[in-house]
Amino acid sequence: MSPADLEALVRRLAPDLAALTEPWTIIGSGALMMLGLPVADCPDLDVLTTARGASTLEAAWAGWRQTDYAPDPAAAFRSRFSRYLAPEGAVEVMGDLELRTAGGWSPVKVRATEPRRFGDLDIALPTAAEQLRILREFGRPKDLAKARALETWLAAG
Repeated sequence: MSPADLEALVRRLAPDLAALTEPWTIIGSGALMMLGLPVADCPDLDVLTTARGASTLEAAWAGWRQTDYAPDPAAAFRSRFSRYLAPEGAVEVMGDLELRTAGGWSPVKVRATEPRRFGDLDIALPTAAEQLRILREFGRPKDLAKARALETWLAAG
């Protein structure tokens, strides 16, 4: 998904996200693209919220729900998960996301956000440092590659 496609998708989703009474934010490639990092591939928009927030979005976006998709049950993540195919692109919602660690399941928490202007929309995104922390915590090769790209981009100023 290009930055223009992502902007169109976020614009479509913005009213439903703004209406959520539960906390939410965007993580992953979409958040990096919104930060300004030149991301080569943004296959979907990752929305992190609570289980109740995920339930609200499930109702709002029911017509786009991709019911034939489920995450790998052996993956290092679990959540109230749903995937949507909106006209502008794919969206994945994770309610109460947890990461499997050596000590068991641990909640994924975004500790710091900042307002970001993306197109003509104001979005609260995890700070660059917070996105870096989350990517490292996830630890998958694709996340670590994104972390290195973010570090390089930040160092370049």
